[in-house]
Amino acid sequence: MSDSSVFSKGLAGIVADATSISQVQGEVGRLIYRGISIEELANQSTFEECSFFSLYGHLPSKSELNQFTLEMKTQRNLPKQALSIIENAPRTAHPMAILQAVVASLGFDEGCVNLKNEQGNIHKAIQLISKLATAVASISRERRGLALIAPRPDLSHAENFLYMMHGQIPSKEDSRMFDIALILHLDHDFNASTFSARVVASTEAKLSLSISAAIGALSGPLHGGANEKVLEMADSIGEPEKAEQWVRNALTSKTKVMGFGHRVYRTMDPRAKVLRGMLESIVEQKGHDKTYEILRIVHDTMIEELSKTSKDYIWPNVDFWSGAMYRLMKIDSIDFTPIFAVARVSGWCSHIIEMWRDNKIYRPAAQYVGPEDASYIPMEKRS
Repeated sequence: MSDSSVFSKGLAGIVADATSISQVQGEVGRLIYRGISIEELANQSTFEECSFFSLYGHLPSKSELNQFTLEMKTQRNLPKQALSIIENAPRTAHPMAILQAVVASLGFDEGCVNLKNEQGNIHKAIQLISKLATAVASISRERRGLALIAPRPDLSHAENFLYMMHGQIPSKEDSRMFDIALILHLDHDFNASTFSARVVASTEAKLSLSISAAIGALSGPLHGGANEKVLEMADSIGEPEKAEQWVRNALTSKTKVMGFGHRVYRTMDPRAKVLRGMLESIVEQKGHDKTYEILRIVHDTMIEELSKTSKDYIWPNVDFWSGAMYRLMKIDSIDFTPIFAVARVSGWCSHIIEMWRDNKIYRPAAQYVGPEDASYIPMEKRS
């Protein structure tokens, strides 16, 4: 290893590649997709349009979006091998483990990668985006002992997913809020799962196998699943009137408050702002919600207490509010991380396709810290 090499545990701060897909501006709490703020896209766009934008690099015309949406709708059905994995997996298995196997099985019929055929690779991405949503809904229903529901081609991506989850067409309000949640989770520069997808795809592995690797990375508790932990925290608090003292006790004992803090953001996560606004809207429509009220008090107390000691304090991230919103939509917490994948698969595929335009296999150096002149010891002389 040369003296000029830089060692950074976990590659923190190391620039591994370039991307034009998204940027996290952590110091100012801003997230952009190809230059457009996440707030603007959440307010005006749809998940289908954002997926097109992410994959192709430009906002679609009306005819382009119609064709893209139609292709997504026609690719929703799962092949027999994928359905067989879902139906035969133990119901005690975590849905992320099943989802990883299902997505890997989609590679059975996928041809070898052709880096020069970008349009063909985009069509493969569209298939994965569509099928992954069907897989997540089907895995959830199988776990709950319910019959699987076939996708409907007359519904949007968000509507169809909620329909397959619950067996009834969702309200326009729930569909739109879920659609916005998918937009907010679509991409987030070089996070662990995106980087995993890029590393595997840099070997020119099949797209489905690269996405399967990303799902494996997302399944880890340090990456996906934080919103599930937020709800566990809220449930452990129990009642709104206990929340304020719980926070003070947590700060005194240095207990981690789930959903606060982020590796990159140094101010409010912009996605959290959008989600809190939507959650408040749902609560206003549906009446008092205990989980939301607990989280609201935790949030306000944290900000109040932390502001007393420092101007540079931690803020809530996207996971603080998303789980409460999904719970109001009657989605089990164990399905939260798979739903994360329903959104992020568009970003994963976009990064791979972008990288393949000028592909180079990832091969970072390692800092060796072991002995350099050890000798082999015969078995009879070992103690």
